[in-house]
Amino acid sequence: MATEKGKKNSLYMVEFKAGRTDFFYVPENNNMIRPKVGDLVIVEADRGKDLGKVAMNNLSYEQVTLLQSQKNISSNTNNGNLQDTSSSITDSEVTPIINESSSNTEHSSTQSPSSTFNQQYVKQIYRLAQRDEINQLLLKKQDEQSALAICQQKIKQRKLRMDVVDAEYQWDRRKLTFYFIAERRIDFRELVRELFKVYKTRIWM
Repeated sequence: MATEKGKKNSLYMVEFKAGRTDFFYVPENNNMIRPKVGDLVIVEADRGKDLGKVAMNNLSYEQVTLLQSQKNISSNTNNGNLQDTSSSITDSEVTPIINESSSNTEHSSTQSPSSTFNQQYVKQIYRLAQRDEINQLLLKKQDEQSALAICQQKIKQRKLRMDVVDAEYQWDRRKLTFYFIAERRIDFRELVRELFKVYKTRIWM
């Protein structure tokens, strides 16, 4: 849903693997969902659904605007060499801020520090995660570790000057993201094509 929804509803910060965070809302007319900090929730994601943990709740539009601004500043200050970039376009990542102070992160950002929350897309919290979905987290983690090992092996075979340090499946398995460290820009298009043949899902690096 568009940002205008966020102005009319309480907003939530939800955290995912590798410190990735995003902002979400619960529809104003939905009295069945009132997530608390620490709750696991099913949320709207990139062409599908994801599962994350509520890090902050009952945020106002103004608070989220401030947090987003702090994230942009922190991302551009601490961008380092750890990259998470789409195979076709650059994906602007944000850094995890659980408190109102900035913190170190494992993501780089190509987003301008002048960018504001007004330009962001606020997605919806659908519901609390069910017990069977929570129980699947262990299998998801095992599959991510396997994907990481296979990707590292292929990088070694191709002698690419990059170090893949983590892998993350979107909850519905429609996207698989690899986080990597590199001293310079890497052409990994052939690697992405090869990984797609293995996993038959969208690959982001």
